[in-house]
Amino acid sequence: MTSSASAAVSVPEWMTKEYFVDAIAVKLGKPATDFTITDLDVRRATEAGDNYASILYRVRVSVRLHNTDGTPMDISLIVKALPKLSLTDEMVKMMNLFPKEIAMYTDVLPRLEQLYHQAGRTSVHFGPRCLKHSTEPTDVIVLEDLRERQFTMANRRQGLDMEHTRLVLRRMAQFHAASVVLEDHRGPYGELFREGMFTEKGRAMSEQFQKGQADFFQKIMGCWSEKAQQCASVMQHWGMDLFDSLIRVTRANRKGFNVLNHGDMWCNNILFQYNEDSTVNDILLIDYQLSFWASPAIDLIYFMFTSVNGDFKLSQLNYMVQYYHEHLVDSLKFLGYTGTVPLLKELHSDIISHHLFGYMICFSILPICLLEKTDDASMDLMLDQGAAGESFKLKMYTNPVYVRQMEQLMEYFFDMGVHDLLQIGTQRPARIDCDPSLELPLWLDREFVEHIVDAKFGTAPEDKRTVRSVYTKNAAKKGDSYAAALYSVKVELLWKDAGVEETLSLIVKAPPKGIAASYSLDKEVYVRELYLYEHLFPAFEALYRSKGVSVKLGPRYYKPRVGLPEEVIVLEDLTISGYRMASRQDCLDQAHLEVALNHLAQFHAASAVYSESGKTLPAILTASSADRQMAAKTDHMFAPSLDSLFGYMREWDFAGEIVDDLETVAKQIYQLLVDTWTLNPDGFNVLNHGDAWLNNMLFAYNDYDGSVDRMALIDFQFPSWGSPVFDLIHFLFSSARADLKLSKQAYFLRYYQERLVHNLVLLGYGKPLPTLRQLHLDFNDRLTAAIKTVVIDLPYVLVDDTDDASQEAAIVQTEVGQRFQKLLFDNERYKEQLKDLLPYFRSRGLLTPLAANSKRNK
Repeated sequence: MTSSASAAVSVPEWMTKEYFVDAIAVKLGKPATDFTITDLDVRRATEAGDNYASILYRVRVSVRLHNTDGTPMDISLIVKALPKLSLTDEMVKMMNLFPKEIAMYTDVLPRLEQLYHQAGRTSVHFGPRCLKHSTEPTDVIVLEDLRERQFTMANRRQGLDMEHTRLVLRRMAQFHAASVVLEDHRGPYGELFREGMFTEKGRAMSEQFQKGQADFFQKIMGCWSEKAQQCASVMQHWGMDLFDSLIRVTRANRKGFNVLNHGDMWCNNILFQYNEDSTVNDILLIDYQLSFWASPAIDLIYFMFTSVNGDFKLSQLNYMVQYYHEHLVDSLKFLGYTGTVPLLKELHSDIISHHLFGYMICFSILPICLLEKTDDASMDLMLDQGAAGESFKLKMYTNPVYVRQMEQLMEYFFDMGVHDLLQIGTQRPARIDCDPSLELPLWLDREFVEHIVDAKFGTAPEDKRTVRSVYTKNAAKKGDSYAAALYSVKVELLWKDAGVEETLSLIVKAPPKGIAASYSLDKEVYVRELYLYEHLFPAFEALYRSKGVSVKLGPRYYKPRVGLPEEVIVLEDLTISGYRMASRQDCLDQAHLEVALNHLAQFHAASAVYSESGKTLPAILTASSADRQMAAKTDHMFAPSLDSLFGYMREWDFAGEIVDDLETVAKQIYQLLVDTWTLNPDGFNVLNHGDAWLNNMLFAYNDYDGSVDRMALIDFQFPSWGSPVFDLIHFLFSSARADLKLSKQAYFLRYYQERLVHNLVLLGYGKPLPTLRQLHLDFNDRLTAAIKTVVIDLPYVLVDDTDDASQEAAIVQTEVGQRFQKLLFDNERYKEQLKDLLPYFRSRGLLTPLAANSKRNK
């Protein structure tokens, strides 16, 4: 036996010529009596940093066939062996990595490939051929060496370009589709595949080093940026809540669409084969040690956030999801799947629901991907809590390439609500000092304490106390309390009017730790608007005044005399107070958008608190509408206008592939939206403005520097009780400036949610706070409403001023109507926006009638 000195590998005693006889027999398809193994050459199969959960050998086996001239032939094999590396060894055994991978190579993968081969797609393969496996004297898997077929790894530090990415997404979709069909044919995969990377059996190990990890990341992220420091402050007290949340988020949802995930879908587990012209010909996946049954979002998120080039991770995210979905649907249909196929929109919601998993992958796998090759790379060093482990992790987490990518990714995940780990409605840092040994509950923050202080002392100026500092520690030693977690909270207060400093001591008792919309199509606009101005505005503003805050939601209502021949609403003229409309065609910049979102949050929060307090809103504002007849009439009314729009659109070179699908949806958009607008009584609901666009908003400006200062809403003709995303979708897609509409969408949702929660807490809302993640999910579920806004309303926002403008002119084919329709639709501002919006609608899965139903029956 020989081994390469340059490879510096220690050959195990069991690795003998005799051990490989069975594998060579399978490889050659010959009995062992037909050949003799004459020599072995053993080398490392990967460089340090390329594999962390097993030891890989490349073994060149010299074989002499008996019925030939005796010339030896060399056969290369890959041998995977269970590592003997303390913590890693324990982790690998605990997670059943080798039994799982043996089952994948010997049973599952051959069956998945057979499904395609029997149906005629013989080119589909998912991994190398398994030639032998054993458990004595250790766990070993012997595989064919894919390098013999010129399969190679891509550059993990560079990340994959879109050509490679598409090939991976297609193969991933084929793998997932076949796994679903196989499960449909022969039943569940069993207990071995129920859990993946995060499992209850790993709790003790996780708890063993999580505190050290938290301290390490607090120190590291403090050197990145102010945003990173803010995120680190929130993450500092996640503790085992993170572990619990990851178990929940990675568990299969019985009501959702699930697949057999690869489970470790990063670039080092993907091998590429190239043509002579260097184009990619084929790929195969390796390392099926973490495969488990769950949402396909697991593999998608894992791959996209670790292995795609940093320039594409976020900019091409929607496209990558769309591309995967297209091939998933194609493969399911090809294999004859008869179950419910997930909509693209539903897949986006699934990805939003799994963003916490993606965030953790960015902290655990991405730094490995971007790390320069180093001889000391190993899983043990990653788990090590000593100086060696910290030194190795410093290399990973101070890598400038990694830090640069993480700054962008952290902002994205922050905007998507990931830092609200327990879904309590806030991502704020606690801003509380606490004992270093304490895992501070995420909800126990300064705002929680300030609310208690205000409830105790009052918020009137003569009573108001200012919280100066808060210190929290455990109120009971371990073993003293099992039925509850007890916290001692010491609050230093300043009573300004009396010039007195006070201390308030609290005991906070908590459970122990352990493992939308309504839109009515009726036209009773007067009744609605009158009720708001006469009853709701005064009540809503009184709620804020009771908390010591002055809020002006809209113009003051003056009750007209009775007996008028027409129904009239009289309001104060806000222009006298300096309010005015913003420029319609220019749309709103970020400053105006933020002021408007803050104002919507104030209005929505007041309506939610008003309703929650037991006040009854009239049925006209709360009753869900399912008037499909009225919706059909509305669709019919807009049909001529849409005919004109799509006539122009077919002449646009960028719209050709999308226009037919968009027309199919747009021509029945109001009927489709009856489902999208359906009220979810279990969701978070508010009173929507109902027509929240910039022409129904008046802005006032700072006299000193001219900056936008405040806003008021007008024209409450279509208010309705339902999800706040209706106002948000209509507002953002109608009124946001083109360069902000999509690029800052997640930021604006986060900006709104933070202010909504602030106002709900301020006003004493008694129900669970609406979370940012749920807002994103509801936004995605009801995103079909954006099509209505873009095809019906946006043209009116961007059209040039003209005497021909009227609602009637937009829907009739008179000379005036055609002139106005040309201004509406053959408009460069409108076309420029649709260049981005049309691909967006496709990539979000909206261009299908099914997508309009926000909650399909499963």
